[in-house]
Amino acid sequence: MSRMIRLSFSGLLLASLIAGCSSPPRQLSELPATTDTPVEQILRQAERRSGAEANLLRLHAAQTAWSRSQPEQVRSILALIPQSELPLDQQQRFSELQARSELALGQPAAALRALRHPSLEQFDSLAPQAQLDIQLLRAETMAAAGEHLNAAQERVFIHDLLPAAAQQDNLAAIWNELNQVPTEQLRAASTTTSGDLAGWLSLALIQRDHGNLDLQVHAMQQWQARHPDHPAASTPPEGVSRLLELHAQRPQHIALLLPFDGNLSAAADALRDGFLAAQYHAYSQGLAQPQISLYDSGSYADLMQFYRQAQADGVQWVVGPLDRQQVAYLAGLPQLPLPTLALNYADNRATPPAGLFQFGLAPEDEARSAALRAWQDGHRRMAILANRDDWGVRAAQAFVAQWQELGGTLTGHEVIDQPAGISGQVANLLRVRESEQRNQAPDQLPNEELAIQPSPSSGLDALFLAANPLQARQIKPTLVFQYAGDLPVYATSHAYRLSLGGEPNADIDDLLIAEIPWLLDRSDSLYQSVVDSWPAAAGPMGRLYAMGIDAQRIFTRLLQMQEQPDTRIDGATGRLSLDRDGRIRRELSWGQIVDGQLQPLPSLPSIEAMEPMLR
Repeated sequence: MSRMIRLSFSGLLLASLIAGCSSPPRQLSELPATTDTPVEQILRQAERRSGAEANLLRLHAAQTAWSRSQPEQVRSILALIPQSELPLDQQQRFSELQARSELALGQPAAALRALRHPSLEQFDSLAPQAQLDIQLLRAETMAAAGEHLNAAQERVFIHDLLPAAAQQDNLAAIWNELNQVPTEQLRAASTTTSGDLAGWLSLALIQRDHGNLDLQVHAMQQWQARHPDHPAASTPPEGVSRLLELHAQRPQHIALLLPFDGNLSAAADALRDGFLAAQYHAYSQGLAQPQISLYDSGSYADLMQFYRQAQADGVQWVVGPLDRQQVAYLAGLPQLPLPTLALNYADNRATPPAGLFQFGLAPEDEARSAALRAWQDGHRRMAILANRDDWGVRAAQAFVAQWQELGGTLTGHEVIDQPAGISGQVANLLRVRESEQRNQAPDQLPNEELAIQPSPSSGLDALFLAANPLQARQIKPTLVFQYAGDLPVYATSHAYRLSLGGEPNADIDDLLIAEIPWLLDRSDSLYQSVVDSWPAAAGPMGRLYAMGIDAQRIFTRLLQMQEQPDTRIDGATGRLSLDRDGRIRRELSWGQIVDGQLQPLPSLPSIEAMEPMLR
């Protein structure tokens, strides 16, 4: 619930006036400053009046209820007042009271509608402090409603009007709002704004456009030279000033621990090349980079032997290992000799030791993104088709958890096993059945409690698919056969074939696919140079090259991500964040199969931007 803000309006009705006087107040300016009169007594007096006098008394009652932290009572009283019949100043008072009470009751959309009432477009007649109070309320309400760019713009506009003691908090609020605006929206706005807001937008884009900490600091120094009079130049937001401090503390020697021999050697080479490409990109711009030492993880029977060698070599940080068992071993240790960014995830969800961070291309990220995308697209009832492979089971479990957290309904779950059975399984998901016939999930998703609710009708909105390309090819024709060809299907990247030759994917047109930005829109700043050097980076191996690039970007900002949980990196493998367990989570981009080829779709809003939609 939003904090209560006492109104700075002049004029609350005194008990003596309510008790009865020859000339009751007829306008706001006639109301005294305070009253101890109970709200109910003011309302009873209003019942004895009519027209403008009754409306003014009820407005006063609502204002008194707000001053006593009673937003629900404010709402009920305002419902008794015909706002359109009030004079302008009373309409403005009504709108502000309505906005404050709705915000306090957790209804930011309703509060925003109140603030956009025509009466508040004409508030120049109000006292300067009253105008400032409304503008601050607008900023707070826009933020709560997810309109973060508008909230920042409102705060930029009023910054110089605030008292000096409040300006530092306002700068921090502007920065916080901008950090929650999607990159595309920031970039679009930066082309049409000017003045201080334009400076803020260019500063915010520095963190989005430069994944490397050194590049960020260099760009910030250039920004300060271009904007010497900007409020954020003389008093940088804490996030910016701390970034400069972290840059000064960055390690000077890194170990890259990968399996350069054996079955994983091709993956290790791609990861190494991507990591070093990101490193060289920063170096080519005149930025000093830490020393990189390569270690073959297969050469050590005991990882502690590696850490002893690395420490003797002066290593300060480790990136790797890749092998899942080795990551699990590290996750089970009470402490680590050196801070480590592992390039896979441990199965064990126990709390890992301090200094262990985990990053990989997990199917769980794609599944969570599918749930968020489907919810944003307006779907509320979904079913799951997933194969028996480990990644299929993990994807289904992650989808279930995210979908239920959002409040969606799961109407069924089928595990794909035999190709000949897929048609019947799709039919089962589309058919209305009793819940006890459908509730097979506990056997299929061990250790997960999946509550499948009975469906009163065949109101299935969409499907989530975790299948391989061969299995996926059977889904769309089956849906057409079942008269459900227009049913949206959200799939993981496993469902289509990505090839350097661009061969079309047959029979899966219209399928919605989660894919990394590196392969979907190819707009990453390193894409062309990496593909020119390693053509395989444009095909399926591109996921590993992109992961290596993002590993370097994550590493340079890990301390910042720890200290500032809202930090996001628009990486080659998705929009990256750090959770409380030290795991990197990715929000995927989305595409759709058109004529056998994957084409980008509009960006999925960030989780932060969706939070107001979930309340």
